Amino acid sequence: MKLSSSTFSSLGGAVSDIFAGMGAEAKAGLTAQGLRITAQGTLITAQGTRLNAEGLRTKAQGDLAEAENYDLAAGLAQANEAYTAQSTRIQQSQLDRQITQSIGGARAGAAAAGFASGGSAGDILRDSASQGALAKGVLAQQGVITEAGFEEQAKSYQTMSAAGRATAASEMDIATKTDAIAAQQDQIAAQQYQLADKTEEAGHMESIGDYISGAIKGVAAIASFL
Repeated sequence: MKLSSSTFSSLGGAVSDIFAGMGAEAKAGLTAQGLRITAQGTLITAQGTRLNAEGLRTKAQGDLAEAENYDLAAGLAQANEAYTAQSTRIQQSQLDRQITQSIGGARAGAAAAGFASGGSAGDILRDSASQGALAKGVLAQQGVITEAGFEEQAKSYQTMSAAGRATAASEMDIATKTDAIAAQQDQIAAQQYQLADKTEEAGHMESIGDYISGAIKGVAAIASFL
C-alpha cells in the first residue's frame, strides 16, 4: 500500500475542516453570547428609562397638587378683596352717620346758644364737615390700597397655579415620550437576542458544513489506502 500526496492532502484537508468547524461554532457562540450580554444591558437601560418616566409623572402630580393649593390661595385673596370692599363701604356709611350726627349736634348746640350759622358757629360746622370729608377720603383710599394688594396677591397665585399646571403637562408629555423610548429599547434588545440566535445557528450550520467536508475528505483518504 502506497501513500500518495493526495492521501496526505485529503487527511490534512479533513483535519483542517474539522478544526474550522469547531472554530466556526466557537466563534459564533462567543459572538452570540456578546450579543445577549448587550441585549441584557439594553433591557436594563430600558428599565431605567421607565423609572425616569415614572419619576416625571410623580413630579407632575406634585406640581398639580401645588397648583391646586395656589388656586385655593387665589380664591382666599379674592374673598379678602371682596370683604375689604364691603367692609370699607360699611365703615364709610358709619362715618357718614357720625359726621351727620356731629354736625347736627353742633348746629343744635349753636342754636340753643342763640348763635346763627355764620361766624364762629359756621366755622365750626365747616371744619367738622371738612374733617369728616377728609376722614372719609382716607378711609376710602386705605380700602382701595388694601383691595389692590389682595388683587395683586390673587393674580400672583393664579400665575403660579398656571405655571404649575403647564409644568405638569410638560412633564407628563416628556414621560410619555420617555416610555416610547423605553419601548424602542425593548425592541432593540429583542432584535439583539434574535441576532444572537441567528448568529449561533449560522455558526452551527457552518460547522456542520465543515464537518461534512472533513468527513468526505477523510473517507477519500481512507479509500486511498484500499
